[in-house]
Amino acid sequence: MNHKILNGITNIQTAVYIILMIVLTFVVIFSLYELITMVLYDLFFDDSPYLLQNAGILGFFEFFLLILIGLELMDTIKSFIETKKIEVGIVIILAIIAISRKIIVIDPASATEFELIGIGAIVLALTAGYYFVKKADSLKSEN
Repeated sequence: MNHKILNGITNIQTAVYIILMIVLTFVVIFSLYELITMVLYDLFFDDSPYLLQNAGILGFFEFFLLILIGLELMDTIKSFIETKKIEVGIVIILAIIAISRKIIVIDPASATEFELIGIGAIVLALTAGYYFVKKADSLKSEN
């Protein structure tokens, strides 16, 4: 009886992951469409050189990295559906991209020293974590 309940829960989880993957796919596609149309519109139809100014470039990178985060989330979900295991390396890469996005768009004038130190500590921790995960994977593959 318990085995049937666990299988049912596993099937529900898989269905939820697939639905999330479908929704996330649409979000990434529409975000990519919006990014392309925003850039093309600003380049060809807008009289202001906003896209070529710092704020425009930062806005482009912020949007670009959000799409990249969406793609990495899709990769995480796909990997889980296929293997039923969370790939720690993919999750760490996702966190590195997210913190990189924060670093790129942060206004240093308004950020406190503690925020900048915290971001630095997070970058160091993620980098060390990724290194150790890859090191463990390479040791596992050697054996």
